[in-house]
Amino acid sequence: MTPIQIVFLLASLCFRASATKHPCTYKEKIYQDGQTFIDVYSECKCDDGKVTCSQRVYPKNPCTYKEKIYQDGQTFIDVYSECTCNDGQVTCSQRAYPKNPCTYKGNNYQDGQTFIDVYSECKCDDGKVTCSQRVYPKNPCTYKEKIYQDGQTFIDVYSECKCDDGQVTCSQRVYPKNPCTYKGNNYQDGQTFIDVYSECKCDDGKVKCSQRVYPKNPCTYKGNNYQDGQTFIDVYSECKCNDGQVTCSQRAYPNCKCDNEKATCSQRVCPIANQPPTNPPPTPLPTTCPCPDTHCCRVVWRYGGKKRTSCCPQCRFTQDTWGSDCVHI
Repeated sequence: MTPIQIVFLLASLCFRASATKHPCTYKEKIYQDGQTFIDVYSECKCDDGKVTCSQRVYPKNPCTYKEKIYQDGQTFIDVYSECTCNDGQVTCSQRAYPKNPCTYKGNNYQDGQTFIDVYSECKCDDGKVTCSQRVYPKNPCTYKEKIYQDGQTFIDVYSECKCDDGQVTCSQRVYPKNPCTYKGNNYQDGQTFIDVYSECKCDDGKVKCSQRVYPKNPCTYKGNNYQDGQTFIDVYSECKCNDGQVTCSQRAYPNCKCDNEKATCSQRVCPIANQPPTNPPPTPLPTTCPCPDTHCCRVVWRYGGKKRTSCCPQCRFTQDTWGSDCVHI
């Protein structure tokens, strides 16, 4: 052999030696290059002396539904439902039916399609056409050689203006009102405050004050409390609470009237004496009556709730110490 042939032979032997792949050893077992095997939940492969594993893929289960068998992932129709087999379990949902097209004034429209009919905007909804008034874009405005879009507001000297579908409407501009400074203090417009005996208010930079109104005081009289302005009876006096002070005046009692020898009293009448009698009275009480047969009304002195003397046939006692209302029966 020539030297060149020897070189080519050695190179060929080296190439074959390098091209030979190695077997694998995995868990004390030997696997040839390219061999696959199962390791519990993994699927493994020998690749030139190295083992690579991936999670094992298990075949999913078929489904049995109403005595029929369906493969995993298979879909089928059950009357009004659409069902799918998913690893042995069947899930169903309501079947979606294709919606109907519409025919309107000789034209055909697909479901969901919108179209214009003169002044209306219409839509095909599962074979039925519904229409509503068409909304037209509103016009811009031209005002003092300037263009404003519909709904846009702008200022014109002392006026606030707005573009409304091609027409400009203006109203007097509302300016923010001024605050006030009073005795070194600042107050916002509309704010009220107290200045000693006055109640003041800030009105657009000017302070206006009026006399302060104080709440009036209640009264305490003979151990009882009365609100300001409240009136009450004290034996023969009529009293009133006025800002903490009680003023009393003699009580005016109306006389009873006699009509056809009958006396009626709806209010109390005057007692005979100005002072309560002693117990027992030293002298008999006077009993003068202007009506015949004593059918008239007079006050009754009483002790222990009993009638002492009266010009009425019967009397109804009041709840105070002395005196009563009389009613002829």
